[in-house]
Amino acid sequence: MSTSSVRTILAFLVATALALPASAAGLDISLKHGSAHEQDAKTQLERLTATYDLSMWIQTDKIVIDEKTIPHSHPVLTLHAKHHNDDGALVSTFIHEQMHWWLSRHRSQTRQALRAIRQRYPVLAVGYPDGADSLAASQEHLLVICLELDGVEQVLGKAEHDRLLAYWSNDHYKKLYEIVARDREQIGAIVRKHQLMP
Repeated sequence: MSTSSVRTILAFLVATALALPASAAGLDISLKHGSAHEQDAKTQLERLTATYDLSMWIQTDKIVIDEKTIPHSHPVLTLHAKHHNDDGALVSTFIHEQMHWWLSRHRSQTRQALRAIRQRYPVLAVGYPDGADSLAASQEHLLVICLELDGVEQVLGKAEHDRLLAYWSNDHYKKLYEIVARDREQIGAIVRKHQLMP
């Protein structure tokens, strides 16, 4: 086999590997309790990562599914089994928690973006169901929600973006989702200015 043939084959293999959906690269998904609901959520997440290219938003491949907790990003990205009948809500939650990882990996840009967020939103809702646990967390969530909704629209389309925005605005972080919906251009400009779009 000629050197040019070997290079062509290698280039093809590399391009193919880069184009594979995230699940083909392998998410490390574990179950906290091993229940049927958790197994269903794992199967659902595997199906969704095989169906949609979520690679742009995946910042950690270690995932725990725990039906008895609220989704959170750290120390290990943890999802619940609540959305087994709503693929869009699971994709949205998955992107949301991954975006916390994204911001934590881009600390300098995130600090600068948060300065701009604090100036624009010095007072925000705190506490369930309207805000996060603290003012600082609510301010950070404006960035996370902006990134989440952008990802949802890119992956699932505008109609699903709008449906999920309405759903989350009546579920949790209610006031924060409302602010992002109202001020999406301004918050998006902060995210872009500080190079925080994945």
